[in-house]
Amino acid sequence: MRVHSNFAEYTPYALLLIFMVELGGGHGWLVHGLCICLMLGRLSHAVGVSKISENYHYRVFGMAMTFTALVGAAVHLLSAYALSLLS
Repeated sequence: MRVHSNFAEYTPYALLLIFMVELGGGHGWLVHGLCICLMLGRLSHAVGVSKISENYHYRVFGMAMTFTALVGAAVHLLSAYALSLLS
């Protein structure tokens, strides 16, 4: 059950931020990189949590990749906004 709730807590925000990066004219490699990062993170986290004897390495890697996608998209959006204010 925790796998599903963790997915529901983080994935919608990440997908929304990635969508905003794409709408804002982000490079294709950035959008694809963020999506791959999110997908690998969510898969790794699910594998780590779903095992009987939890392997925390998978969970930690999964959350690190998920947060990398979230923070990467947020930083890109904030920097693009700041640059638009300066020009």
